[in-house]
Amino acid sequence: MTRQEHLERMRTIEERYNSVCHSVERHRKGTLALIKGYELRVLQEFDSRQQGNAPSGVDHWTQFYHHDRHRTSGVTGVLARQHLRKFLEAEQGHLCCYCQRPLFNIANAKPIEHILPRSAFVQYSFHFWNLAVACVDCNLLKSDDVWLDPTAPVLRHYPQPDSFTGMYHPRFHLFADHVKFFRIQTNDLIISLYVGITAQGRALCNRLLRQVAAKEIVTYSNPVLKQSLNTINSTGEDLGEEVLTAVEAFQSALAKKTLELVQIGQP
Repeated sequence: MTRQEHLERMRTIEERYNSVCHSVERHRKGTLALIKGYELRVLQEFDSRQQGNAPSGVDHWTQFYHHDRHRTSGVTGVLARQHLRKFLEAEQGHLCCYCQRPLFNIANAKPIEHILPRSAFVQYSFHFWNLAVACVDCNLLKSDDVWLDPTAPVLRHYPQPDSFTGMYHPRFHLFADHVKFFRIQTNDLIISLYVGITAQGRALCNRLLRQVAAKEIVTYSNPVLKQSLNTINSTGEDLGEEVLTAVEAFQSALAKKTLELVQIGQP
């Protein structure tokens, strides 16, 4: 695909998102304006830091989520993120952007992922092409790791797709072009195997996928834990925000502890 073809494809996808960014048509313009406003805020934060000023300490992403949170309709941060997540998940075929495991029936455990972490790249916190949907395992394991070449210049505007030569970018790269993925499931076990076939794919396997696969084996080899997780994952999004927040915290804590066990003894 040529650069022009890639840019055309990106424009088409952005236009499609603009048309579904809110379920109510009259609120779409306001939703896009809300996101744009926060994007301008983080660009101002970046400019300030570049001038030598200390970080403001403001978590813009959390502020965005809490924007008019008391409201249940209209233009709110909660609804904006819900529709963004829904769109991105559909674009990914309902698969985790990194490990390609299904995202079905885990409404409480599929966070929006910042591909270039917002801790290091505040200016990209709301950039459409820096956002994807990951499973909780990949999101936690990747955390704030910076996969971009450390010698790459710090840019105000998002890097072009063809500049991601040393890392796998789930919004710009096709997974099948970079990683061979095999998934075996029996009554008692699930095994995912990943083999990198390009430099980007091998980096993704080494940095993330092998540990995620090992964590999955540890988790699902315990029948009681497997059954409990299946029950939790089958819960819908209609249980209320407080319950879903508690479930998400549990999922995150379990994934973190299991990943720590997997990492013991690894080089």
